[in-house]
Amino acid sequence: MLYLAEVKNQNRGFVGGYKTELKLLASQGVDQTWNTLGGEDIIATDLIADQTGKGTLYIINLDNNKQLQGTPELAGSRIVNYLRHFSRTLEKSKSQEEEIEEWKTSLKIQGEEIGRRQAELDQQQQILQQQQEELVKLEEEKNKLNGAWEQLREEQRRLVDNQTNQGEIKGKLQNILSDIGESGFNPENLHQAFAGLNNQQNVLNNYWQQLEAHKSTLQQKQQELDGKKHYIEQLRQDMETQQNNLQKALTGLQSDQILLAEKEYSLGQLNLNLESLSRLDLEVSFLADDSEDIEIDFSALESMPLGKLEDTVNQIQQETAKLVNFVNLQEEELTLQSDDVKQIQAKLNQASDVEKFSLETELADSQEAMKLLNETLVGQRRTLKRQQKMLNQHLRIFSRRKGIIDLDFSDTINLRPVLAEIETQQKLMQQQKDKLNAEINALRQSNHHIEAHVSEQQQQYSHKQAQLKHEEDKWLNLYGEVTQTQAQINLLEQLLHPIQEQVNIIRNHLQSLEQLTQKFGHGFHQLQSMF
Repeated sequence: MLYLAEVKNQNRGFVGGYKTELKLLASQGVDQTWNTLGGEDIIATDLIADQTGKGTLYIINLDNNKQLQGTPELAGSRIVNYLRHFSRTLEKSKSQEEEIEEWKTSLKIQGEEIGRRQAELDQQQQILQQQQEELVKLEEEKNKLNGAWEQLREEQRRLVDNQTNQGEIKGKLQNILSDIGESGFNPENLHQAFAGLNNQQNVLNNYWQQLEAHKSTLQQKQQELDGKKHYIEQLRQDMETQQNNLQKALTGLQSDQILLAEKEYSLGQLNLNLESLSRLDLEVSFLADDSEDIEIDFSALESMPLGKLEDTVNQIQQETAKLVNFVNLQEEELTLQSDDVKQIQAKLNQASDVEKFSLETELADSQEAMKLLNETLVGQRRTLKRQQKMLNQHLRIFSRRKGIIDLDFSDTINLRPVLAEIETQQKLMQQQKDKLNAEINALRQSNHHIEAHVSEQQQQYSHKQAQLKHEEDKWLNLYGEVTQTQAQINLLEQLLHPIQEQVNIIRNHLQSLEQLTQKFGHGFHQLQSMF
């Protein structure tokens, strides 16, 4: 499991390296989310080879027993990736909020349109209700006509069967015809009912045409929606392929950058070794150089009183000791300066591109200071050598005059083999340096081409991403239109079918009533013609 940890303490080990204590801050779950940790869980490790400051963040991998797996990784780049991903998530969330607001506006407009259509259909419903009431009245008139018709038929039968009672029957028929006339039945009312019903049907036909138009539009939009969905899936597959290629290119670039950093680090160490070897060559050459003689009046030393000669020797020893102390201080300062150069070089090998410029400037200043200090020490070492040679000569004469003959003041050592070995090592290191320089230049050129390729792939990936986002937005808008059209179709179907059924029922009743009215009118005219 991955953990985010910070450096709490770091101490240099007895045999080199560092002992680092890491405090666990957060852990990564199986769903790739990070959870903060309470308490003071401390993990100790010696796998961090570089000196880091307190609070430096690392990504570490621990097993179930909280044992460190692998080498800790600096968390900077990963945190930057998480922040970039979080930023993209916020942008996407903001875009979705804007889409939701657009949907709310669209639904509000749709609700207003539905309300308007509902009001129109309610008005039509009221008209139908009025027509149904009129139909009820017509039904009542129909029933009356049916009753009158039956009476007429009965009276006709009786008239045929009984000619003797024609006067009485004639009176009854006149009364029936008078009642029918007084009932106020007017066929024109039936025609008005048919006209109103036809007007209602025309309104309904308009809505049915709108419904068919909506269905046709819905079918076209659904086909377009399916096509866009297939196109978006294809874009996603292309983008995944592009992302995989980009990841492979980034991995290759990272590997080459790591190799380049390692070779640059090796080159830096080799330069430091060459500088150290060069200083050693100067020092050994200086020790091996016996060509410089000093002027000493040996006859004066031989004739000088022994006490005065001893005072002279003591004075030269004191001067030599002071000079030795001064040179040692300068040597220590040179050593410290050399350590600073090594530390800056180590930081430079691990620095980012932003930090490299300032570190390279700092490294150049430190190397220049070390060079000036070394050049100053060359003259001081030469002065010290002359002083030591003079002291040896005085000590030799002083010891001989005191009768001490077993002291060895020889300072002639053959350092030519050492100089030859130093020269050989310098040549080998220079060859290694030339080889490393060639490899580094080749890697830099390769990295330049790979970076250009990665940049091109990143641009292509960004273009694909923007294209996918644009197509997804278009798909969402079209999906909203399809949903709105489907809602309108559903509403019209729910409202129109019951109304159309009522209209059909009313039409059937009116047609039945019309037939009965025609039949009754024909019989009514026959009866009138009889009188």
